[in-house]
Amino acid sequence: MFYTNPIYGYIRTLLRFVLGKVQFIKEDVGKTIIMDDAKSFTIFRRVLIKRYFYKKKKPQGLFIIRFALKMSIENIIKSRGMLMMFMGFKGFRTKYWCVDEQSGMCQGLYEWDTLEDAVRYSKSVVIKTITKHSVSGSISFKILENTEENRKWEIQDTSQEEKLQFKMKYKLA
Repeated sequence: MFYTNPIYGYIRTLLRFVLGKVQFIKEDVGKTIIMDDAKSFTIFRRVLIKRYFYKKKKPQGLFIIRFALKMSIENIIKSRGMLMMFMGFKGFRTKYWCVDEQSGMCQGLYEWDTLEDAVRYSKSVVIKTITKHSVSGSISFKILENTEENRKWEIQDTSQEEKLQFKMKYKLA
């Protein structure tokens, strides 16, 4: 599993930062994402890896994970350790970090170049670490082809005031 090796991931992530390929989409912070099961989450971070080649090639794999952490929501929002690792994994394109403040559930929505990349990620040290730090039995994920049929969520904008309150609460502003 070379492509999900933590050292490989960190080195490629650093290289992507140096080359200016990492883009944090701040406009999405505070927006609500409503999933096909009617559960809603607030986006607290989104990252996109800029592509200079193959720009028009749509990511083929989706990875959606949910879990309840043993630590506080504030800790997950501030955490950046795993971020530095998986952004360098082969095929990573974008991720939404989301939280349901009412239930304490976290959700990650990832896009990968291929379905194989998403499957590979599901077996990585990152998922093992998330599992270790999650409430027992709370973790679930699914790997899907990135089709309109499988993209059954909606991102809704929230008021500027709601976004600001969320950002201030978690010191994201």
